[in-house]
Amino acid sequence: MYQMKYDKIMANSLKNNALKDPYERNIISIENNVNDKTPVMIGLAGFFGTSYSFLNRSYTSLDFLSMLDIISKKYGFIILLPDTMTSFHGNQYTNSKVVGNYDDFISIDLIDYIKNLYGNRDIYLFGKSSGGFGSFILNINHPDIFSGFIDISGDSYFEYSYLPDFPVTYKTLKNKNLNDFISEFNGKYLHSNDEITAFNIIAMSAFYSEHENIDLPFNMHDGTINNEIWNKWLSMDPVNVIKSKLNNIKNKKIVLQTGFKDEFKIDIGMNILNNYLTENNVKHFFKEYDSGHFNTNHFYLDSLPEILKNY
Repeated sequence: MYQMKYDKIMANSLKNNALKDPYERNIISIENNVNDKTPVMIGLAGFFGTSYSFLNRSYTSLDFLSMLDIISKKYGFIILLPDTMTSFHGNQYTNSKVVGNYDDFISIDLIDYIKNLYGNRDIYLFGKSSGGFGSFILNINHPDIFSGFIDISGDSYFEYSYLPDFPVTYKTLKNKNLNDFISEFNGKYLHSNDEITAFNIIAMSAFYSEHENIDLPFNMHDGTINNEIWNKWLSMDPVNVIKSKLNNIKNKKIVLQTGFKDEFKIDIGMNILNNYLTENNVKHFFKEYDSGHFNTNHFYLDSLPEILKNY
């Protein structure tokens, strides 16, 4: 049976962040049959979730811990679940002047923590949605640190996954002050679907912004796309990043998974990534499921063994 422990890390990368979010962060570790070669798997939560989201129990679908019960009978593992929650209620795992340096938090602070605690080991990232996006982006930007990743329906092909939400966001924010909307959202107990959509796009704008202010990808006076900002977003889209940085992940363990009923059409982006890797003869594991964007913990029954089987 795996063992679960709780610890804290003082993250220098998060000190003095503009949101004044805490730089002391909780870390959950889950260990099972650890030996000298057991890799470390860092789990990145999806947006509107954090490390404790992995611990949620479900009685209608397979939850993460129940999945680990199954995996633990055959494989050893070290899983670390860092708290990455922000005042925007989620994370994209990038360095942002608006939110904080969460790329550095993972690639510097957490890596130092791992090396001090476990020594030199192979380190992988895994996650769904924003967690999948972070797993991909951190791997491809830091090939010297990470040995591979599991990307489950990670944000990709932004033309389909983000762009359809721009009109909703524009209309929701029209005639409102951005900061007032954020304050009102944070003060409510319940939100409409349009409000959640708008807040999510605002949050993405905060993480993708190059400046100290939130740069929305459209103009608030008439809703037209701001091409300068939108092109910045597109430059961070995995389907574009992979074209210029493919060599960074050619020798990594790569797992891509998605449901072909994804509500945000992210399965299209995942298929584009799969096709690009295949066309360039990059070895990887790809699987599509009869599933949507949610309740996908059963995907790990395929992907975790794909990483752990040679340890």
